Amino acid sequence: SHSSNSNMPTVILGGGIIGSSIAYYLSQSQPQEEIHVIESASELFCSASGYAAGFLAKDWFAPSLAPLGELSFNLHESLAAEHGGRQKWGYMKGVALSLGSVSNKGGARGDDWLRAGTSRAETAAGTSQYGEPQVPEWLTQQQGAKVEQISDKDTTGQV
Repeated sequence: SHSSNSNMPTVILGGGIIGSSIAYYLSQSQPQEEIHVIESASELFCSASGYAAGFLAKDWFAPSLAPLGELSFNLHESLAAEHGGRQKWGYMKGVALSLGSVSNKGGARGDDWLRAGTSRAETAAGTSQYGEPQVPEWLTQQQGAKVEQISDKDTTGQV
């Protein structure tokens, strides 16, 4: 058991978003404790956390993971508000668009992407409830391509 006057350090294996989050919250609740993050790579966020490219989604999860996804999304928003995330690390909410072929009927549906390794964007594609999207001027559409809005400004973001 860990007594309150113990100076036993905490060691966290992995410097991705989960390891970094654990270190942050431990530092808030136990500011006097030593915390070490051990990462095998030469830089942080170079595996799964880095592949997400800072993209956040509130509701693109299987039903069993939906509460965790919503909690994570809301925590990103509150941490950004508390620490100036818009200026310091570029936190912003936005609208997600899917760009694909008109002949493509979309990818996996439901929670199949969890097992098949497909994209969450493919899961949401084809289920638009937002009408015609506003296509950004910088987006070059090839002939036969279709742009579909797959989120609104309150359900996706980026850091």
